[in-house]
Amino acid sequence: MLTASQKVLQQLAALLLERAGLKITPDGFHSLRLALSARMPVLGLDEPEHYLQRLTGPGGEEELRSLLPLVTVGHTEFFRDGKQFRALEKRVLPELVSRSRREMRKVSIWSAGCATGEEPYSLAMVLAELGALSLEVDLWATDLNLAAVEAAKQGRFTSRRAISINQDRLTRFFKPVEEGYEALPALREYIRFDGQNLAAPVFDKVALSSLDLILCRNVIIYFDLPTIRGLMDRFLAALRPGGLLFLGYSESLFKVYDRFEMIEVEGAFVYRRPLNDKSMRVPPLRITPYPGEPDVSVRKRMQPEDVPLTTRLPAVSVAAPGATLPAVGTSSSPRSVVPGRLPAVSPHSPLPAIAARSRVTSELPSVGSVDSARPRITTELPAVGSSLSAPTVEVPAWPTLLPPAERLAMAVRKMAQGDFSAAIAGVQRLLADEPSDLDGLLTLGNLFSLTGRIPEAREAFAQAIQREPLCVEARVFGGVAALQAGELSEARSELGKALFLEPTLAIGHYLLAQVHERTQDHESARRSYRNAIAQLRFPQRPLAGHYPEMPDSADAISRAARYALAALEEQPLR
Repeated sequence: MLTASQKVLQQLAALLLERAGLKITPDGFHSLRLALSARMPVLGLDEPEHYLQRLTGPGGEEELRSLLPLVTVGHTEFFRDGKQFRALEKRVLPELVSRSRREMRKVSIWSAGCATGEEPYSLAMVLAELGALSLEVDLWATDLNLAAVEAAKQGRFTSRRAISINQDRLTRFFKPVEEGYEALPALREYIRFDGQNLAAPVFDKVALSSLDLILCRNVIIYFDLPTIRGLMDRFLAALRPGGLLFLGYSESLFKVYDRFEMIEVEGAFVYRRPLNDKSMRVPPLRITPYPGEPDVSVRKRMQPEDVPLTTRLPAVSVAAPGATLPAVGTSSSPRSVVPGRLPAVSPHSPLPAIAARSRVTSELPSVGSVDSARPRITTELPAVGSSLSAPTVEVPAWPTLLPPAERLAMAVRKMAQGDFSAAIAGVQRLLADEPSDLDGLLTLGNLFSLTGRIPEAREAFAQAIQREPLCVEARVFGGVAALQAGELSEARSELGKALFLEPTLAIGHYLLAQVHERTQDHESARRSYRNAIAQLRFPQRPLAGHYPEMPDSADAISRAARYALAALEEQPLR
C-alpha cells in the first residue's frame, strides 16, 4: 500500500471537497491511498506530493476527474443492502448450489465492480454457510481499479469496515490482526480477483450463457445511457436463461433496457434473463461499437437479425382505477399549478415537460445441508433461475407489491397533476420500504423544493450525496432548489460541482445560465447557453429523479437555450 502523509491526504481531501463536493473524512483516507496507488504510476510519479502538485497545476482538472471514481471504492460495506442479501441467503444461492450439484457443474457468479472485496467476501461467507465447498464455486470478482483488486486479494479490513459482520462470522471466517481483521485462507479460496473494465466493448474472459448470477451494484450510475445499454447486452449474453442480475437500489433499467424480466424474490426486485428466450438471438459479448457509435466495418459483417435491439417501453394511458400505470414522464392531463409555490426557473416561455426517462476445504464446515433446508417456492413467484428443461414460467402480475419504479411512477403522476401532498406521501412511503432508492430520494427533494420546503429539500439531496458521493443529479437539483430560494451563490456552487463531475451535461450549463441571468451577468449567461448547445454533440443521459417543466431531451434543451440566447443577444453587453 502506498505511504502518504496525513498532510497530503488532508490537502487532497480538501481539494475534492472544494471542486467536487466529495467529503472524505480521516477514517476514509484508505480510499484516497488506493486511488493514489492507481493513478500515480499512470503519470510516472513516485511521490504523493508531486501528484498533488499535478492536480493543482495545468491539466489538473482532467486528472482530478480520473481520480474521483477511484476514490469512491471506499464507499462499500459487507452485506450491503439487507433485502438483497436476504434474497441471496434464503432463495437465490441455496437454489443455485442445489441446481449446480444436480447438473454436476460449478455455481458461476460474477461480482462486477467489487471495489475492495466486501461484496464477494460476503457472498463467499453465505456460500460456505450453505455447505458449498470452494471447488463447487466459481466466484469471479473484478474491478477497474487494480489497486483495489490487490487490496481485496489480501482480505484485510479495519474494524470500522468490518462493523457489519456479525461476531459469529468474524470468529469463523477471519482472524484478528493489527487494526482489524484478515480473511482466512479458506475463505479467500472461494474468490478469483481480477481486473475488468465494464465499459470495454469486449469481455474476453466471459463465455456465452455461462453465468448463474451477476452482481453489478452501484456501478452503472456513473455510466452514460449508450454504455449502460451496451453493458446490459453483454450481461444478458453472459447469463444462462433464468440467470439473475442484481443492480444497486439506486439503479433501474426502467425505460432504459427492456430485455430483462423484473421479478421479486424475498422482497427484493432483481432482473432475470427470460427463461424462454432460447429462440431469441442473444447479443454477442463483443459489442463494437457502443450503441449510437457508427462502425461501418462491423456493420457490414453483421446481418440485421444480429443487431441487438433495445426497444423503448411504450407509454400506457390510465383509463380506470387498477389499470397499468403510465411510463414515468409520459404526458397526462393538463397540470394544475399551486399559485405562488412554483417560482419559475426560466424567465422565458414555459419549457417542455420532462419525459422519463459473477480445493476441498476442511476449515469451513457447512452449517447445514442445502437440499434439506431449501426454502419453499411459493406459487406466487417462479423458482429463481429454473433449469432449462423446466417448462416456461410466466412471471405473474404483482397485485400487492409493485416494483419501486412503478410506485414512483404513481407519485410522479400525482406531481404532474399538481397534487404535491399526495406525491410527497407516496414517495415517503416508497422510501420507508426502499430507503436506498436514489430516484425516490431525488424526487422527494424536488417535491420539497417545489413546495417551498427548501431545508427539507437540502436534507434529501444531502442524503443522496451521502449514499452516492458522485451523484450529479443531487448537485443539479440542489442548484435548482437554491435558485428557487433566491440563494444564487449556493445555486452557482452546486451547479459548478455538477459540471465538474460531468462537463458534458447540457442541462447543467443551461441551468447555470439561468443563475447568471438572475445575477444580471449577461455575458456569462450567453457563454453558458452556448456551452449547453455545444454539449449536445455528446449523448445526453436521462437524469435520475423527476422534476416537471425541465427540458430533458436534446431538442428541448436546444430550443430552450437558443430561445434564451436570442433574447439575450438583443440586450447590450455590460
